[in-house]
Amino acid sequence: WVWAEAGAQPEVEEALEIGGFGYPALAVVNAKKLKYSLLRGSFSHDGITEFLKALSYGRGSTAPIKGAELPKIRETDAWDGKDGELPQEEDIDLSDVDLDEKDEL
Repeated sequence: WVWAEAGAQPEVEEALEIGGFGYPALAVVNAKKLKYSLLRGSFSHDGITEFLKALSYGRGSTAPIKGAELPKIRETDAWDGKDGELPQEEDIDLSDVDLDEKDEL
């Protein structure tokens, strides 16, 4: 099992075509056959369970890994267990806007 922060492993994301439909993303890789399958459904307990069950029964769709080899894994710093900090939002002065006055229908 491998977990990686979005964008931290670009070679892996490119080889497995991860990132085009958002995060979080889940991929199952068969390293011997160089094939993978992406979860395209709901990223929930039920969605993941159904995805893995379908693969275990041979019903899931697979695709060849781009480049026909396992992608290079970059060495990264360990996660500190904390959430990232959101950028500071600029305060907007709305004192001159009158939202109660309506001239239209």
